[in-house]
Amino acid sequence: MPIFMLDFFGVLLNVMGAVDLADLSFLFGPHLREEAGVLGQAELTVRLAAIEGVGSEVRVHGGDGRLLRRHAFHGLGGVPPLLPPFAVLGDRFGVLQAVVMAKGGVVVALVGGVESPRSALALALGVRGWGMVSGQRLVVDRCTGETLPFQVPLELRGAALESAHASGLQEQDLRTVTSPLTGSYLQVRPESLLETVPVGARLEPARIVRLCTAGGHRASLEDWGRAPSVWPADAVGLLDGNPRMRLLLPPAGGVEEAADLLDVRLCPPLGPPLGPPLGQPIRQPIRQPLRKGTAPCPADSPTTKERPAGSTTPVSIRREPRSSTALSSTGSSAVRAGAGTT
Repeated sequence: MPIFMLDFFGVLLNVMGAVDLADLSFLFGPHLREEAGVLGQAELTVRLAAIEGVGSEVRVHGGDGRLLRRHAFHGLGGVPPLLPPFAVLGDRFGVLQAVVMAKGGVVVALVGGVESPRSALALALGVRGWGMVSGQRLVVDRCTGETLPFQVPLELRGAALESAHASGLQEQDLRTVTSPLTGSYLQVRPESLLETVPVGARLEPARIVRLCTAGGHRASLEDWGRAPSVWPADAVGLLDGNPRMRLLLPPAGGVEEAADLLDVRLCPPLGPPLGPPLGQPIRQPIRQPLRKGTAPCPADSPTTKERPAGSTTPVSIRREPRSSTALSSTGSSAVRAGAGTT
């Protein structure tokens, strides 16, 4: 049985069983180690197996072989995702649904529902020199508050999907996915569209920017006091010290204007830098005043809740929090022309 090794934030993970190398390569890109996994080398092992009369099952084992969690297999996505097995790492990492970008030491997490233009905005920021930290999740080290690159595919719909097709993507860089909740969308390896941040980098805490549809004709950016929901539940307050803003967008278009607004406000061309160079250790979070009590997004529909990847029969094992070690990696490529058009 083949064993594949993945590296998430310094946590080595073996994956074995009913899983395909091509799938792991597409889903996790630079997190996949070139050398084959060997039992006993990794901190965790995930086994996927088909159980007769039951269906597919996932078992997560510690480095000493102990069973940490066992549950039905519902796919690799969800909150928390199956890989890495955040369900047994919740004391070390917090997770928020977001598209995460970075430039010059500044990190921004774009938060919004599936109908929001967060992917199109990320591509527009990529044309302006921002690098992708994650196309789907903001991952935070709970010990240090640092942002950790999680290089999974970017999900494209609408205008972002059209611009990606126009950029001449190769077949191996994309997949079409059909969801019963949100319809068809495209998954694209981020390094095929824009620069990506190396998976071994440790970045400053992210500025949280909530994308909202408003009734105006221009994009605007304002401080916002509402904190987003973070997994796991006991990580409440993890992002309380992060600057939080609300980006108001017109009902149609406005992505290019919004990208210019974010770029100028967060990374001004003149004056002192707002943070350390990309990938360097942070000192303290950069804080901005927050205006409390502002209303939620005026015209947004509720975000559809995702089903957890696996459920309900964990073996309860609690670990003491500890910080991850940084490993170097690569995985970036040049920005393709036209990737930021809408």
